[in-house]
Amino acid sequence: MYQEVKSTSVDGRFQIRTDVWEARASLWVESPAIFSTEAEAPLLQFLSELWSLDRAEWSSNEIVELTMRKYPGNHKPSQIAVTINCKERSASLGSSQSVPLSELEALLEKQLSWF
Repeated sequence: MYQEVKSTSVDGRFQIRTDVWEARASLWVESPAIFSTEAEAPLLQFLSELWSLDRAEWSSNEIVELTMRKYPGNHKPSQIAVTINCKERSASLGSSQSVPLSELEALLEKQLSWF
């Protein structure tokens, strides 16, 4: 699980890895996790494999913005951008207050309106 390295911080201490699986014909889900390369341990793993990484962009050695969606995608907003501080093990959405990584998935779920 989490075999494909999608992105690595500039200093190499953190990696975004994905477990890629085919949800439907030619529809791939890239379930993300963030790993500490020093400890070879996950900092963030989602309970649901339905979260899919669309983009990861590092703004510093410790801070990465993940743009994600949740399969099957019939929700608004269609994507959610979250800023992760790997060093502090915290996350924030937009200008909202940061939460521990352990609370991120629940926070993301509350942002989705299903139709």
